[in-house]
Amino acid sequence: MLINEVITNEGQGYVLNGIEELIVRAKARGLTKISTEALLTKLKAAGYFIELETLLDLLKKVDAVGAANREEVTLDTAIPNSPKKKTMQLYLRWLQNKLKRV
Repeated sequence: MLINEVITNEGQGYVLNGIEELIVRAKARGLTKISTEALLTKLKAAGYFIELETLLDLLKKVDAVGAANREEVTLDTAIPNSPKKKTMQLYLRWLQNKLKRV
């Protein structure tokens, strides 16, 4: 039984990574809601074996998800779309100012 639990946990981590990737892509496109059925279909098309109830349980573990039910997944709008983008913009502005002084 212990071996089964280890395999299940590893499998869930693998699926969770796939879910997070799809959520990040959706946020990058500016979406605030995703159809749960569409998300499930995309995961199955990518080769993940997952059921709706399992998907809903895993969505609770994703920080970028505000709420999820059988109809739709609402993305958390409090989390910025790309924190790295803001950092890069600040760095480029700093670099431009530094180059102007030279």
